[in-house]
Amino acid sequence: MILRSLTILILVPVVAACTYLGGLAFLALVLALALFSVNEFYSMMMRRGYKPAYWVGNAITIFFIVFAYYSLKLNWEPAHSAILTLAATAALFSGIFLKRKKDTIMDVMVTLFGMVYIGWFFSYFLFLRNLTDHGAYLFFLMFSIWAMDIMAYLFGKAFGRHKLALSISPKKTWEGAIAGFLTCLIAASIFSGMASIPMVDALILGVLIGIVAQFSDLVESLIKRDAGVKDSSALLPGHGGVLDRMDSFILTVPIMYYYIVWIILR
Repeated sequence: MILRSLTILILVPVVAACTYLGGLAFLALVLALALFSVNEFYSMMMRRGYKPAYWVGNAITIFFIVFAYYSLKLNWEPAHSAILTLAATAALFSGIFLKRKKDTIMDVMVTLFGMVYIGWFFSYFLFLRNLTDHGAYLFFLMFSIWAMDIMAYLFGKAFGRHKLALSISPKKTWEGAIAGFLTCLIAASIFSGMASIPMVDALILGVLIGIVAQFSDLVESLIKRDAGVKDSSALLPGHGGVLDRMDSFILTVPIMYYYIVWIILR
């Protein structure tokens, strides 16, 4: 707990400052988080025996995020979807150069999965951040998930008895998940004013975040379970790897972005 707390005290101000400032500072933050995450993913898959074209995955991850940054500046956002096709094509081409006598298709699929799971989904951090001048919607999401994660961890550790997904993440419990979900609703209602989100929409977002973020966490746990590791890396003392800290956000950021664009800002 001491290590976890110290790491949070160091990293949270950096993340908050970059998010508030936006621009190149936020781009650098997202790129750093994405590159650490995608390499942790590929390292886990290499432990599993796969040989992804990690150089292709890294390059396309950078491309996704940098393209998203400039698409916002140059009003190219509609082209954002088109680049997924080009990137997938590049990943498939990479199989020609992997020079494996077997399992080449699996190596290509692992390469493709990594760049989409991390590079593509992380690009939505820039889109969500850009909806307000200082990233109010993203702060709303961060505070809601952080509050949920902390309560789920503490309540589950103290009172958890019924396993949520024993074969995937043995330490997660229904008690912790429910406590985290309820905390997410409370946090969403508290921070709705900060992001100028109507209370009804804030509560709906609280429900969506409280469910999707926990499933997103379990997806990463499933990847680690398949790779036979406890953490994605040991980079962050008390927390594991960068991917371990970002897991709840990966599938949640796009969901929140589209809800805001299609429902709140329509």
